[in-house]
This record gives sequence, C-alpha cells and structure tokens, in this order.
Amino acid sequence: SSRQEDGTIQIKPNTQTRFFTDDTQHGLCIVLGLAELLGFDLERDMPQALYVVRRLQKWMKKEFVLPQEKVTAGSKIVSDAKDVSETSAPQAFGVKTVQELKRFLQLDVFSETHELNAEGVLKNSGLMARL
Repeated sequence: SSRQEDGTIQIKPNTQTRFFTDDTQHGLCIVLGLAELLGFDLERDMPQALYVVRRLQKWMKKEFVLPQEKVTAGSKIVSDAKDVSETSAPQAFGVKTVQELKRFLQLDVFSETHELNAEGVLKNSGLMARL
C-alpha cells in the first residue's frame, strides 16, 4: 500500500489469493461462458459479473474476457479473450455452440466407446495445451 499526496491510501491487491486464482477463472468465467453460449448479451444481461472479472483480470494482467475497449460488433467476449484457455469456461475446451456443449457434457472418459472422442476434444482444448 502507499499513501498519496492527498492522504488517500492505495492498496495493491494480493492476486495470489484464492479469490483471484480460483473463483474468477473457475467460477465467474464458467457462468459468463455458459451465458455467451446461450445467446445472452453479457454487457446488457450480466454487467456486474463482467465488471468484476474485468476488474480482477486487469490486476492479474490477464484477459479471461475481452476488455470493454476491445469489444466490437460481432466479437465474443469470452470466446475471443486471449487467456480463456486458463479458465474452466466451456470455450476453454473448444466448445463454441450449445450442440457442442451437449456433446461435451455427454463425454465419459471412462467409457471405451467415447474414449477417443473425449481424448480428441480435451487434447485440442487450450486448457490441456498448457499442461
């Protein structure tokens, strides 16, 4: 923290806490990703969640959702974000449509009949590429 000339104290958040390392990527980003897949206008329908993720990602120097200044007509706020692969949003697994989400949710990695399909989907996801 530091004291400004006008007496206010600026506090630098600890971005290594669970709120930053887990709740954002594996909580709010999932909700925003599902809403995007279902056709919600995130700016209109989920402004508070979007505001929180944008604020936190700025402190973390990440881009889990597109910053407001990068949003253009036709852009996808979650899908087009640079660091979406570091989240658990469906888009991190290559899921772009409701149909793909249905297929993804039916994957059973323990079933021999779906094993190759599951491996293919997961292998091509941005999340697995980081491991």
